[in-house]
Amino acid sequence: TAVAMAGLGLALACGSLTAAAQEAEMSAVGAALATGTDLLETEITAETFVQSARAGDPPRFAVARRLSAGDEVHYTIRVRNPGQQPVRDIQVTKRMPFGMQYLPGSAAGPASDIEFSTDGGRSFQARPETDDYSHLRWTLRRPLPPGATALLRFRATFL
Repeated sequence: TAVAMAGLGLALACGSLTAAAQEAEMSAVGAALATGTDLLETEITAETFVQSARAGDPPRFAVARRLSAGDEVHYTIRVRNPGQQPVRDIQVTKRMPFGMQYLPGSAAGPASDIEFSTDGGRSFQARPETDDYSHLRWTLRRPLPPGATALLRFRATFL
């Protein structure tokens, strides 16, 4: 069985970036890019559903450290507004980690429009003709209030 390290990482977040900085960060395995009208803080977690070592205990989520072919990973991107004003026009772009395939219908986020890229993040569509996605993008339809956190989620399978 193939075993690999799960693609984890902290996300880069800011109000605006140069195109070169955006491209460099979006190409990093496990990274996400969050932009809006002001500063945002982001964090990515990747977890798998594992059986408990004790008989009779229910399964639980654990940080994804090592993956085998077919393992399903649950990704959560936390986007927080640390400022004193609402942040508008928020877009969060997540590159699919190496060796992972998006599970159709699994992306979710509060009041979000979700789009997918199949061309390395150059263009996005709500329903591309293929499901071999390179990037996911959430566009929040509402401002994020001061101190608030939006949770964006999706699942993927390790190939």
